[in-house]
Amino acid sequence: MSRQDQSSDDLRAESGKPRLSAIVLIYVREMRDQLRDRRTLFTIALLPIMLYPLVGTLLLQIAQFSQKHTTTICLVGSENIQGGPPLLKGDAFSEEYTDGSNNLTVVLRRADDVDEGETLQEATVQWVQDGSFDCVLMFPPSFVAPASEQGQTKRSVEVLYNVSSDESQIAMSRVTTILGKWRSAWVGQSLEASGIDMAMLEPFQWKDVDLSPERTREAAFWSKMLPFIMLVWAMTGAFYPAIDLVAGEKERGTLETLLCSPALRSEIVWGKLGAVASFSMLTAILNAGSMLVTSYFVVQRIGVGGAAIGAPPLVPMLWLFVALIPLSCLFSALALAVAAMARSSKEGQYYLMPLMMVTLPLVLLPMLPGMNLSAGTSLIPVTGMFLLVRALVEGQYSESMLHFPLVFGVTVGCLWLAVTWAKRQFENEAVLFGGQEQWEFGAWVKHLWRDRQPVATTAQAYACGAIILVALFFGRLAATAVPDDLAGITKMILNSQLGLILTPALLMSVMLTTSIRSSLRVRWPHWFSLPMAVALGVTLHPLYLALGRWIEYTYPVSAEALQAMRPFLDQVETAPWYSIVFLMAFIPAVCEELAFRGFIFAGLVRQGGRLRAMVVTALMFGISHGFLQQSIAASCMGVLIGWVALRTGSVLPCILLHFTSNALSVSMSRLTNSRLPGIDLFITTTQDGAVYQPLWFLMSIGLAITCVMYFATLRSPVEESNAGGCSVETGPPNTNSQQSAG
Repeated sequence: MSRQDQSSDDLRAESGKPRLSAIVLIYVREMRDQLRDRRTLFTIALLPIMLYPLVGTLLLQIAQFSQKHTTTICLVGSENIQGGPPLLKGDAFSEEYTDGSNNLTVVLRRADDVDEGETLQEATVQWVQDGSFDCVLMFPPSFVAPASEQGQTKRSVEVLYNVSSDESQIAMSRVTTILGKWRSAWVGQSLEASGIDMAMLEPFQWKDVDLSPERTREAAFWSKMLPFIMLVWAMTGAFYPAIDLVAGEKERGTLETLLCSPALRSEIVWGKLGAVASFSMLTAILNAGSMLVTSYFVVQRIGVGGAAIGAPPLVPMLWLFVALIPLSCLFSALALAVAAMARSSKEGQYYLMPLMMVTLPLVLLPMLPGMNLSAGTSLIPVTGMFLLVRALVEGQYSESMLHFPLVFGVTVGCLWLAVTWAKRQFENEAVLFGGQEQWEFGAWVKHLWRDRQPVATTAQAYACGAIILVALFFGRLAATAVPDDLAGITKMILNSQLGLILTPALLMSVMLTTSIRSSLRVRWPHWFSLPMAVALGVTLHPLYLALGRWIEYTYPVSAEALQAMRPFLDQVETAPWYSIVFLMAFIPAVCEELAFRGFIFAGLVRQGGRLRAMVVTALMFGISHGFLQQSIAASCMGVLIGWVALRTGSVLPCILLHFTSNALSVSMSRLTNSRLPGIDLFITTTQDGAVYQPLWFLMSIGLAITCVMYFATLRSPVEESNAGGCSVETGPPNTNSQQSAG
């Protein structure tokens, strides 16, 4: 390296910017250490190369066994078979009913061919249970009927089998198929004897015509299976190297040496991230390649439901490898961030398993029937990329390119958040080296009471949010039906809002903090922020309704859900207005804001966690709502309310903003029917319900921006410190003091 390059790197290091040379050096170090580990080489390279051929060989043997396995059937009461076409030919079923299959053995027994002192029913049950026969077919004496009564007698046959035995179930399936063909032949013979044409039973036939191209049919199997395999192995390939590169280095004592080196923390993160992502992609590619080659030959031998299986198209496979890069980086960043909290490799595995359980549904979601690439699914992390790759493999290029920008934007955004989280984890000494002592329940309880602070800790805030969400989940499961009267609505809202949302926050505030007002952020802000919060709620409501309609268009509500909610919505429209506003606007605004923007926000905003407090409380606030469409809209509104809480330092403006938005939402249809003077200038009625006039919609956006600018001029309150300092200073900035300070 030249002196000029060295001086340039030194300047970048002094400015806090990561240096590429340092990142490459750390990357090479981590890759070299991992490649020296035999377990890593075995897991990444040898295991996929050896595993899939062995599994394929086993599948071929199992398929060969299932095809050549001879089914043994005991037929009891053959002497009772009279009339109709012959079922038996000698001691076997007629070939016209078995399609010439020779792996079916029939043993004929008479009804009296049992041991002394044993009934026929007991004997047949014993034959099936001990495996003497796969199933028993019984023709009782009642199967025989006089010729004069054949048209009136209903014959019955018993098929005895063991549902816990696969061989017995296969035998039962074969026997019922044979009996079905025999019955059809018997019906045809009877109709022919009566002079009736058999075609009358089948007045028409249909023919299935598959219009999909042959190449699409051949690639259909790989389009669903291959992306799933690659994503699962990408997660697995990222988790275990991340544990070794962080928690493993803590155990070996080499992480401290690396942190004391001249390398920046961001350089360490990028170097380790590159190493983990490399192993993640390598694991996915080797496993997918080995599985692809093995399964191609295995499927050609045994087939999959009779479908045509061919090799996947080459160009979409290249797109799959390209899509693997950001997803592997995403999984690697998440794994690094979580592994940083572990003190040992064993503890790291405990942390990463819940992370895998959270991300795995995003991979399994595209496997559901009817899940296709759309604007709505493109916004789901990981799922959108999975569906995009599947569409490319199936040759749907126009559909893929249409949704590519959304999928790319969501993936890049999630990747940025994951990398940022990982960098912050490595910059926090308490995360890397904290909590070395053994945990004891009694000491922990004493610590909670003895070391109480004016506001909740970060862990207590997360615990409160988790308790609320879990309580709401089980509360909704306990609800038997949607209430259709005012009393039922009142009971439902009070139980959920007061009992499941506000009560946990109040109890934790009383028991775990020294100041209820500070922990709930019940402070008097600058007086002008209160009417401005109401104004922001009014002017922002048209945009909020438009957002809700777009969400419903992107994620349509099912007809069943609308039908179930119809009595509730009708009651909202007909009940007294003040009751609905109190129940659906005032109560939720007070309870939810005290819990989410009060207790939880106060705990999360500590130690500079402003963005964390806004985003996490918004997500919890959105998840607390029942429907997906409502949750998305509430999360977006929650970010804005959290920002207002951050600027004002109080929960009171948040309550007013929340109340105003809810009150307008439940009053829209009533306002259109109120015939108030000038109401037509703001609201009109369409086939979709009450909507705002276009002119007022545009004006409200400008007024809402003005309100937001006012809150932006407020001086943010002093953040809560570790000791729980709660001094607040809000209001417009003091120009004179700023000039004198300058």
